[in-house]
Amino acid sequence: MDNMVITIGREFGSGGKYIGEELSKRLQIKFYDKELLNLVAEKENVDIKLLERTDESNKGNFWYTMAMASFSSTDSVNSFSGLPMNERLFLKETKVIQELAKKESCVIIGRCSNIILKDEPNVKNIFVYASDMDFKIKRKIEFAGMSTKEASKAILKKDKEREAYYNYFTNEKWGAKEGYDLLVDTSKIGVENAIDLIEQYVKMK
Repeated sequence: MDNMVITIGREFGSGGKYIGEELSKRLQIKFYDKELLNLVAEKENVDIKLLERTDESNKGNFWYTMAMASFSSTDSVNSFSGLPMNERLFLKETKVIQELAKKESCVIIGRCSNIILKDEPNVKNIFVYASDMDFKIKRKIEFAGMSTKEASKAILKKDKEREAYYNYFTNEKWGAKEGYDLLVDTSKIGVENAIDLIEQYVKMK
């Protein structure tokens, strides 16, 4: 049987990470969020602190840099040694994500994984968001112990960072329907119902 990979892009406070964790338990497959950084650090011999500093936080124009870079083989990360550190780290992460998809069924949170795996079979791309800002703020107050002010500021900051990172490395628009198979608004149906819905969807396809 072919591996099944579920990628989950998510807005901060929408419950996307929790949904991914619960799906991995129900489907009995691996879950990768911060775990992915540890794997990249181990397999690619990268300082975990460097990965954490650049994790889903970037800005610039990666595709312009790539077009200007001189390289001979896209199969080797060493071919990009002239690129800035953040871009080399992204390429190392890309390599590990591609290897995971070929090796095992899993849930991967964020990190442009829907675009990285766009040519792989049996990949289901989900985007979890919440159109109600108050819903996200309440979740951060409840589950992260933030104040209303802290939650509001963190949501705006993290989503801006994730959008910049995604747009920068994919040349696509973060959260745009064209990049995903299913978009779920947790403020409309609730987080638990979202888990049920996504589970039914991935089993249906």
